[in-house]
Amino acid sequence: MSEMIANQSGDFVALLKSTGVFDVLEHADFENLRKEIEWLRLPGGQALFRQGDLGDSLYVVLSGRLRVFLEEEGGREQVLGEVGRGECVGEMAVLTGEVRSATVRAIRDSELMRLSKEGFDRIVVKNPRAMMLIAKRLVTRLRQMNRPPASGTLATIAVVPIGKDVPLVDFMEKLIFSLAKFGSTRRLTSSFLDSQLGQGTASFPGDKGPQISAWLNDQEANYRYVIYESDSVLSPWTQCCIRQADCILLLGRGESEASINPSEVEAINRSAARKELILLYSDKTRQPVGTQKWLTMLPLDRHHHIGLHSQTDNDRLVRLLTGRAFGLTLGGGGARGLAHIGVIRALQEAEFPIDMVGGTSMGAVIAAQYASGYDYHAMLEINRKGWITMDPLKDKTIPIVALLAGRKLDRMLQMMFGDTRIEDLWIKYFCVSANLTQATTNVHLSGPLRRAVRASMSIPGVAPPLCENGNLIVDGGVLDNLPGDVMRRHVGGKVIAVDVSPQKDLAIDPQYQQTPSSASLLWNRVNPLSKPIHIPSILAIMMRTMMLTSAYNSKLAMQNADIYIRPAVDQFGIFEWRSLDKIVEAGYCRAQEELAAWQKRAKTGN
Repeated sequence: MSEMIANQSGDFVALLKSTGVFDVLEHADFENLRKEIEWLRLPGGQALFRQGDLGDSLYVVLSGRLRVFLEEEGGREQVLGEVGRGECVGEMAVLTGEVRSATVRAIRDSELMRLSKEGFDRIVVKNPRAMMLIAKRLVTRLRQMNRPPASGTLATIAVVPIGKDVPLVDFMEKLIFSLAKFGSTRRLTSSFLDSQLGQGTASFPGDKGPQISAWLNDQEANYRYVIYESDSVLSPWTQCCIRQADCILLLGRGESEASINPSEVEAINRSAARKELILLYSDKTRQPVGTQKWLTMLPLDRHHHIGLHSQTDNDRLVRLLTGRAFGLTLGGGGARGLAHIGVIRALQEAEFPIDMVGGTSMGAVIAAQYASGYDYHAMLEINRKGWITMDPLKDKTIPIVALLAGRKLDRMLQMMFGDTRIEDLWIKYFCVSANLTQATTNVHLSGPLRRAVRASMSIPGVAPPLCENGNLIVDGGVLDNLPGDVMRRHVGGKVIAVDVSPQKDLAIDPQYQQTPSSASLLWNRVNPLSKPIHIPSILAIMMRTMMLTSAYNSKLAMQNADIYIRPAVDQFGIFEWRSLDKIVEAGYCRAQEELAAWQKRAKTGN
């Protein structure tokens, strides 16, 4: 049950103005508003209101954090967003008079102000401008409904070591350094709490509970980020850290055996906060292995591999935590997808971070190479060896299931990726395939890397589909050739989308009113005196037909991407692998132009 509390907040007027809902009110209006406000405390895990409830109040978060989600059939929950200190929730139902469209639950112990519909109506009558501001907020929220949960209001992070010999202090120093770039940061430990409120306070004697709660709330009010450093054991202070957290970072050594204390599991599971696993490594020259064992021990939202001595890794972690990350999405398009290599080069030269990478078909291949640690020159050479020297398209078979046998393709992917698993990659990665049996999209976030890539590039009718639990898995371009929406859900920050699919493709000489016969085409090819007939091959026609289905999704990706790059590669054939260097250069040049334009817009605020 929520609990009514006395007004213990700081600056009432400043906090209400920060919501963007009441900032048009005059001072006298705030005094009237104060009379309408009720104050309440909501324990972590408890629902503030549920989907379908009567919309009778709006709320402002004083401290803590709430999660907004839709309740779907079968008990599933679709997270819509999170609400932090100084933000408003529930105003949509109050404005429209309709029932609650979503459920809101406290992630951790939270304090809120409640304004009833009747009180809201009285304020609006006295100041109609408030109604206009609420209406604008409603439009903004409707536009963002399909966006991923926001991380921008993340305020408190608990760092909890799990396993043995975790270098907590070293990690904390780099984390604090990275976070401080985005706002004032306070590091709280049990010893610091004792130094401020008296020796033994962190052990939580009953008579100091309210004093500790008030002091912690003050820290959150005075600092942009508060980092709770837990003890090495499940002490009262560690349990407090877990309860106070918007996000819990579980810190383990990646080179050690996966292990966690059962009592820690129980305490962590009780929290509704986001839970992310951090695996630390003293040696970044070796590929992580065995991550899957860690992932099976706890219900996690995400995991990260961090070099213990790498500030770059910690900077990337902080961007992902705070919604400031850059995600690179690479589309499919056959040989034209080699342009992605040039785009990556341009991004690195312009010092754009790539915090997550993903793609479809050929985009999945290049994304996997980058996530595996290949640099620009290594990507050039491995693709030259794979697509030109090994030439997996010269693997014809009896066309019962597909035109290609797929054996050369499998050998090429083995050469590129070996036995690496997606969850073991240093950079976060995904690729998309299509479930032909279920007519659904698969997003591959774990499992053998080369198998996921193989699924994402299995063009129906050209390469054999993968078989998985009785389902046929084919090229992701069938449903989503440029998965910017997937990237948006996972990265939470800026999305860079690279589209190599041509707007117009497979043209034929207008003199032909019907397709030439197979016999005439064959004779044209073997007769050196004949004028060449330019007509697409069966492979090219099948590839283009497949991509038509996802053309609409590509347009959406263009509209929703923060940076959209379309390299000038239409003149290259879909299987023109030998033009590798020219295609890569085209991607590099176009990316330079688009990135420079974006940086200029960012500086001017346009």
